[in-house]
Amino acid sequence: MQFVGALSKHLALCAFLVGSAAVATNTSTPTGPHAFHVEEQWNLGGKGGWGFLAVDPAAHRLFIPRTDHISVVDTETGKVLGDIAGMVNLRNLALDDTGRFGYATDVTDGTAGFVRVFDRTSFELVASIPTRPVPFAIVYDPPTRRVFAFSSRGHSVDVIDASTNKVISTLPLAGRPGSAVSDGKGTLFVALPALGMIQRIDTPSREVTASWSLAPCSGPSNLAIDAQHHQLFTSCEDHSLISLNALTGKVDTIAEATENQGDLDFDPRLSMLFLADSTGSLTVFHRESLSHYTKLQSVKTASGARTMVVDHENGKAYLVTSKYGLNSGNVSEELRYRPTPIPGTFSVLVVSR
Repeated sequence: MQFVGALSKHLALCAFLVGSAAVATNTSTPTGPHAFHVEEQWNLGGKGGWGFLAVDPAAHRLFIPRTDHISVVDTETGKVLGDIAGMVNLRNLALDDTGRFGYATDVTDGTAGFVRVFDRTSFELVASIPTRPVPFAIVYDPPTRRVFAFSSRGHSVDVIDASTNKVISTLPLAGRPGSAVSDGKGTLFVALPALGMIQRIDTPSREVTASWSLAPCSGPSNLAIDAQHHQLFTSCEDHSLISLNALTGKVDTIAEATENQGDLDFDPRLSMLFLADSTGSLTVFHRESLSHYTKLQSVKTASGARTMVVDHENGKAYLVTSKYGLNSGNVSEELRYRPTPIPGTFSVLVVSR
C-alpha cells in the first residue's frame, strides 16, 4: 500500500536519493567530544514503508509503524521486542500518559478510517475505532484523556473518549489538517498546509479558539512545541524556519531550513531544535532566547532519513530510513520509476553526543 498526504512526500522526495543509505559519521563544527554524531545504526530489516515515530522514554521503547504492523524497539539495546499486528495502512501514533495504551491512525484503502488501540505491554490490538476517512495526525490529550484523530479527507477531527474508545464528537476544521501537537495542558494546535494556517483547539470544550495565518510562511510542515514558553515551530515551503507564539499567534522567522525538510522536534531540556531532511542531514539549532536561535551543527545521517523523533530524557534523536530501488514486475510505468524501499534494508539511526 502507498502512503498518502504528507507521508507520501517521504518517498516522493527520495526520488533523487536512490541507492545506498550508508551512514556517514562525519559532522560539521563543532567537532569536540560533545558534538552530535551517529552513535549507532540498528538494522531492523523487514519490508514496506513506515510512518511517524513515537518514543516512550520511561519504558525505553521506540514505536515504529511499518504499514500493517507496529515494531517495538528497545532503545537501550536496539533489539525488536515484538510487533503489534492487525493493522492495514498506518500513518501516525500517539501514546497515553499512563504507559498502558497507544493509538495509531489506519487509513486502510482510503475508503474507511480507523484508530487502532494497542496495549504497550502485551503488544495486543485491543480496539478498532471507526473514524472519518484518511485519519492522519493523532494526539492524546492528558487533561481530558481524549484522543484527537485528524481526518485529511474530512477536514475535521474526531474526538475519542479513551475510557470508552468511542467517538464522542467531530469538530470541523478550516481545511485539510497536517501535523498536530499538544501542550499537555488542554490545548492542541494543528497545521493547515494548503491555507498556511494554524488552528488552536481547546480540548475541554472541543472548540476552535483561534485561527492564525503564518504569512509569509506557506505550506507549513511538521509542528513542534515548547509548551513551557508557549512557542510553536514549523518549517515552510520557502525553506524558512519559524516560531509562533501559542498565545497570540505572532510569527517570527528564526532560521533557514534545509531543503527537503522532514520531521521537527524541540527538546526543552537542551533548549535545542532538531530538523531532519531527506538529503541525509540532521540540523541542530540552539535557543539563545525566544527570538534568537543559532545553528549549532549539521550531522550527516543517511539518504532518506527525514522521519525523526527526539527522546526528551536522554537527548537522543532516532531517525529511520532504508535503501531504495525501483519497482519491478507487473506494475504501472509510474510505479516502476517510483523509488521503493528495498526489503531487508530498513534501519534506525541513533544520533547523540
